[in-house]
Amino acid sequence: MKQITPFALSLIFLFLPFCGGPYVKIPANVELGKEYPFPDEENITKRTLDLTLKALEESYASNTLVRRDAHPKHHGCVAASFTVNKDLDPSLKLGIFQPGKNYSALLRFSNGAQKPKSDKEGDIRGIGIKLFDVPGKKILEDESTATTHDFLLINHPILPVGAPDEYLALFEAAFAGKPASYIFGWNPFGWKLGALSKVRAIRGKKISSPLEIRYWSTTPYALGENRAVKYSVKPCKDTVSEISSDAGENYLRDTLKKQLKESSSCFSFLVQLQKDPKSMPVEDPAVEWNEDESPFIKLAEIQVPKQEFDFKEMDTLCENASFTPWHALPEHRPLGGINRVRKPVYIGISKYRHERNKIPRKEIGKKDIPSKLLPSS
Repeated sequence: MKQITPFALSLIFLFLPFCGGPYVKIPANVELGKEYPFPDEENITKRTLDLTLKALEESYASNTLVRRDAHPKHHGCVAASFTVNKDLDPSLKLGIFQPGKNYSALLRFSNGAQKPKSDKEGDIRGIGIKLFDVPGKKILEDESTATTHDFLLINHPILPVGAPDEYLALFEAAFAGKPASYIFGWNPFGWKLGALSKVRAIRGKKISSPLEIRYWSTTPYALGENRAVKYSVKPCKDTVSEISSDAGENYLRDTLKKQLKESSSCFSFLVQLQKDPKSMPVEDPAVEWNEDESPFIKLAEIQVPKQEFDFKEMDTLCENASFTPWHALPEHRPLGGINRVRKPVYIGISKYRHERNKIPRKEIGKKDIPSKLLPSS
């Protein structure tokens, strides 16, 4: 093997700050709200699903409960209401966003790690929002008559990688037990240090309560034709409590229980419009859309009333419910390569999990939520 000279080594470290990839190549003629599928996307999707199912099969022995491949640990599912602003800007009035419209909702708070671990460790934190009694034909053919609409968000504005093939490569390296092999190669100029810094930022976060942090969709969604948006959910109040010195392994659930037993909570549901197709790409969720160029706009408010959700019936519902960004009306369809891969992968995972657990796979409705938890309309 050739030795690296001191001069070459100095050049490597000089240019390392520019090895921030991987980046998605954006077409020169890119347009607002348009998608640009990646080469071999169908095969990449199949390989991603196959690898995910293999990981689940190896992680869960027979006769054990098979949990989700991502966000398997939930802190609780809680009942809520989702009310669209009465003074909504007419340009944003579309689909579920009708001025003054109120929906009953289910919120699922979770940790992202594939293998559940202590809440005291840094991790991705997620929120799944399922709206009920949403009229209109939905995107998924097998569930076109469902009356739900889902939003999925995490507590970080971007993903570590943006292209489906890079996501698969990262997953393959992690599955092989060699995640560093994705970041580092023999050629330092090809090191994917941008992905490394994003992974560390995403997985390093410690929080005091799921009710006290902001969440982002990371991936974009349509708002009608030729318009793309991202979503965010932000606490109505900037309150951050301290993490107790004697916090247990599941302190986020304990905190959620305590807070909602004592008082209600509230989130603002926000939307950010794509203003520039190059600096705010649809196909690269590893790129943050600049809030100075396109500030988030409040569309709705999520009210979480006082409640006691910690009982078996609610935990079973929370475990068996399926969430996917493709539970949606066509005018709010998910956009970008990561979302296109998610469509068959999420369906495949849900089918596998329910079959292994011998649980009927069906989309839940408002009637499945214990009535004592539902806020009065």
